[in-house]
Amino acid sequence: MHRALAWVGTIVLIGIAAWLGAPAAMRAYWWRQESNPIRRGAEIAARSGCFSCHGPEGAKSLPDPGSGQAVPQWDGGVPMMYVNGEEEVREYILDGVSRRRARSQSAAAERRKAAITMPAYRGVLRTEEVDAVVAFFMAISQLAPVPDAEAAKGGDLVRRFRCEACHGVAGSGGVLNPGSYKGYVPGWLGADYPELVRGEQELREWILEGGTARFTNDRLARFFIERQRLQMPAYRAALTPDDAGAVSAYIRFLRKD
Repeated sequence: MHRALAWVGTIVLIGIAAWLGAPAAMRAYWWRQESNPIRRGAEIAARSGCFSCHGPEGAKSLPDPGSGQAVPQWDGGVPMMYVNGEEEVREYILDGVSRRRARSQSAAAERRKAAITMPAYRGVLRTEEVDAVVAFFMAISQLAPVPDAEAAKGGDLVRRFRCEACHGVAGSGGVLNPGSYKGYVPGWLGADYPELVRGEQELREWILEGGTARFTNDRLARFFIERQRLQMPAYRAALTPDDAGAVSAYIRFLRKD
């Protein structure tokens, strides 16, 4: 009898643990499904110690006591002073300096004065990991040109209103959002996007109204939208329909649609 009760108790505990762990496991699964090179690059850079000197997401770097300047940050136009394109970013990651600056006497003098030096990750990071960090760097530094004028305008609007603060750098994956169906703000690059945005009209609804009629009229979808802590704001008072079209063009550019 005691053994039977013990088994029942064990089964109940396992059931409770499974019930409590299911949402977390599902969120982890969806998070992996949303993976893309930019977000993977941010994760690799974080665990490789890059943000210790370059600042969170490379955006607020340390002062260097030797040179009297700051360690170069990855955004705000600073990278243009040090790197000329994607290949030089790769050289910095692998060898701690680009070949071009390694040949420069003035750049060599700057490095000798610096108390904080860029480490080399050759042999530490795999090729695909380096590729991912390069993808993240190119996204946050905005070194890659946006050839289409409308998409470029949309990118400017995205940065002005700091949309990436919730949706992630270049829409690569959003921040955690308690109460939401999947546990995070959706990005623009993964499989979440076509589930949430069916065509140009719905995207404009999301931007201008903060939601779509398709989700507002669905009881289950409305339940999760209303209980999530972070809500999509409506930008109708701040953006014109043409502005919304420009943001849409920028998202299509990022998705390579």
